[in-house]
Amino acid sequence: MNKAASLLTILLCSYLFSSKAYSYPHFISHGYNSCITCHYNPFGNGPINDYGRAVSGTAVSGREFYDEHKPEDLIASETAFFFKESTSKHFRPFIGFRGLLYKANLGQEGSKTDFINMQLDANLVAKFGEKDQWIMSGTFGYAPIPRALQNTAAGDAMKEYRTREHYIGYRPKPNFGIYFGLMDKPFGIRVVEHNSFSRITPQLTMDDQAHGMILHYSNPTFEAGLDAFVGNLLNKEDIRMKGMSATFEQTVFEKNRIGASFMTQKNTYLKMLSTAIHSRSQITHGTSVLFELGKVDKTPEGASPKRSEYYALLQNHIRTNRGLYFLNSVEYYKNNLDKNYRVRFGPGLQYFPFSKLELRTDVYNTRNFNQEATSKDRWDLLMQVHAWF
Repeated sequence: MNKAASLLTILLCSYLFSSKAYSYPHFISHGYNSCITCHYNPFGNGPINDYGRAVSGTAVSGREFYDEHKPEDLIASETAFFFKESTSKHFRPFIGFRGLLYKANLGQEGSKTDFINMQLDANLVAKFGEKDQWIMSGTFGYAPIPRALQNTAAGDAMKEYRTREHYIGYRPKPNFGIYFGLMDKPFGIRVVEHNSFSRITPQLTMDDQAHGMILHYSNPTFEAGLDAFVGNLLNKEDIRMKGMSATFEQTVFEKNRIGASFMTQKNTYLKMLSTAIHSRSQITHGTSVLFELGKVDKTPEGASPKRSEYYALLQNHIRTNRGLYFLNSVEYYKNNLDKNYRVRFGPGLQYFPFSKLELRTDVYNTRNFNQEATSKDRWDLLMQVHAWF
């Protein structure tokens, strides 16, 4: 693999498991079809609500480190901020940390091991109204400069702290809400892996939030979102991606959701049109399969040719024991200007030993299928720790 590809991989590794992606869409395997059940944001990222914290400490996390006689409701009460039951009706603070140890190019010359502090975020949610129908959320945190840009002019111009999201939401009815502010664009399956082709290709990674207005509607079998955005107002005008996105999911056969997403956006230099179909399915309790197939048309300003990019994601999660999941991902990427294509796959383990702690290990194999030359497979090891309070 050439130096440019190696540099890109290091950059993507630094994005893996971004600081704000606390949602896990495979929790449909526990019967949670909609993210709004556990999250303040209806599409799943950001801090979890009181019910979501209780679920994380009971249905998701293990019991090995608790006394066998300790009741579940007591464990649930300790999932609040710093293990203490909340005394405030209106305010919910949150602190999160993620660190990644990765070893690139396993078994190859030049293999290196490094540790990245990916997240140190502080969030505060304020909720008001008789039924908490008014929500205000703001997240500010550490944003490490990607390794590929360190000690460069572009890297020196970047700030290491930024607002991750801030928005105001109002839900006049339980099944309808409107949100204003800096948020992720609703599109496809919001998997936690920001190095996934399904996140990179349509430009939905850790720093692609936009200021805008999101409408959300849901009922027991259907969910939809519409977003009109003007780009991140903290960025320069010429690079802000302005446009709209829409997504919907329909429940079929009770434990399966199929959906589609659409997004159009552009700035001074690039116009993009993204479409995708996706599904999330519960196989058995604790076991799920996610699938997404997408196309992104990119039209640069000027004489550069139009570029069509295609991606696919298949990911499964299997609960082997309470708190312990085995997972596997298979991904595909290709564009119309290149005869070659790329496949990435790998197994992983995800472990929640107790509330507020997640440990995860992944092994990735990346294979480039080139009709004119051969290249060695690339193996990478990633180990992360995620703690929140």
